[in-house]
This record gives sequence, C-alpha cells and structure tokens, in this order.
Amino acid sequence: MNPTLARERQTGILLVSAAGVCWGFHGVLIKFAYQLGASFMEVLLAETAVATLAYLIMASRASSLLSLPKELTDWIWLTIAGIASIGVGSFLFLSFSLGPVAIGATLLFLYLPQVYLHTILVAKQPANWLGIASIVLLLIGAGITTDAINVFSGNVSSAPILAGAAASVCYAAIFILTPKLSVASSATFNSLFLAASSAIGSLIILAVVPATRSEASINLIQFAAIAFVLGIIGQMLPVLAMMKGIPLAGSSLSGVLASIELPVAVVSSALLLGESVTPGRAIGVALVFLGIIFFNLSNRTET
Repeated sequence: MNPTLARERQTGILLVSAAGVCWGFHGVLIKFAYQLGASFMEVLLAETAVATLAYLIMASRASSLLSLPKELTDWIWLTIAGIASIGVGSFLFLSFSLGPVAIGATLLFLYLPQVYLHTILVAKQPANWLGIASIVLLLIGAGITTDAINVFSGNVSSAPILAGAAASVCYAAIFILTPKLSVASSATFNSLFLAASSAIGSLIILAVVPATRSEASINLIQFAAIAFVLGIIGQMLPVLAMMKGIPLAGSSLSGVLASIELPVAVVSSALLLGESVTPGRAIGVALVFLGIIFFNLSNRTET
C-alpha cells in the first residue's frame, strides 16, 4: 500500500475508534447527570442544545460546510429524520434512567436487523449467510443481555427494554434515511438539523408533559459543566470523527471499529457506576458484539 494511503488509513482507524470510545462513555456521563437530579428529558435538552450551539459556531467560521437541501422532498426526508432523532434521544435516555447502561447500549444495536430487513425487502438485495448469522447473534445476545425470559415471567421490569427497543427503531429510520440526506445536503448541516430538532423537540415535551420535569433541586453550575461535556463527547467529537474517519478507513472497517462503543459502555458502567455485569450479561454483550462484526463483514461481501 502507498505510504500516504497507509497513514491516511491509520488516521481513519484512530478517528473512528475514538468516536466509538466517546459514544461508549456517553451512557455513563448521562447517568452522572441523573445523579445531579435532572430528568432524562432535561439531560437530552441540555446535551443537544450544547451540540447545536457548537455546530452553529463551527458553521459560522466555515459557511461552506452548510449545504442545504434544494428540493421539497429532501426537506421532508430531513424533517422525518429530525423527528426520529427526537425519538432516539428520548427513548435511549429514558432507558438509561430506568435500567443499567448495558441494556440501552445493547438494544440500540437492534437497529442493524431492521436495516438489514429493509435492504432485503425494499432495496431488493439478496440475503447472505453472514447477514443472517449476524441477525441471529444480535437477537440472541440482546435476549440474554436484557434477561428477556425473566421479563416475560414478570420478574424483571420491561420498561428499560421497551425504551431501548424503541430507540433502535428510531435510529434505524435515521440510518436508512442517511444516504438520501447525504446527497441532498452536507453532513454538517444534517448534524446541525438533527441536533436542533432534538433540542426543540425535548423543549416542547418538557413544556407539554410535566412528568418529564425533575422536581429535585439541581446544582446549575455542575449540571452546565456536565451538559457541556455531554454535548462535546456525546455529539460533536464522535460525529466529526466519524465524518472524517469513515472515508479514510472505509465503511466496512469503520462499522467494526465503531462497535467498540458497546464493550466500552458495559465496562465503564461497571467500573465507574458499579453496575453489575453478570456472566450471562457478559455473554450476551459478546454475542451482540460478534453479531455487529458479522453484519459489517456481510456488507463487505456484498460490495
């Protein structure tokens, strides 16, 4: 390989891996925000507001990064993605507030079977054994991680599981719409639009649904500090790193590298929050992680 291309590939690998690590710590940081007394919707508003402001500052310094959609249909697709982004944040943050980080982090990856089903039924791509194997591993791993058997027996709460599954549906919608959005407008504008949509959506929900507001006394200085960290580590840095790293490392390898988010989330929640990782849950997470790798390998065999 050309030395220049090799260096660029290494840079891409580091950027994508860094993005996965950032997202892995995301759940832990959200939990810290909850410990300050904030509700899941207040945390979502704070994070997305910081991210929106950061994108606006970045765009003001380089207006060429903002390429807006020109067709009405493109605006419609972008609006649908914006609504889906509100769902991703709301349901994922709710899942984190109701149960261990491992449950929400694991179930979010159920977007992969949904995307795969879309490629078969809508995009008319043929199924392959790697893709099918990845779906089986993902579903079995998710079932073990969330202790689904005890959920059906009534011994385990289904609330964080349902919230995590709902977040995966919304994320799948964004993933499916991304190719349309990337052609119609720039990645920076799309990121700004989705972050702003989440901020506005969470603000409306807080105004309309009193139950989403916290009644606890919150240290505003501490909350502002963690909101800043969440906006940068949970939104800005990983998104920008992925935007820069994927073209350099390649989409298939990037998909595998970014999945480091899951083990980082599980290990960091155990070490920093004291959340238990039972042998069964560890096996479930390992199966999901293997399923993610299979899924990305199946994409490579198709291309």
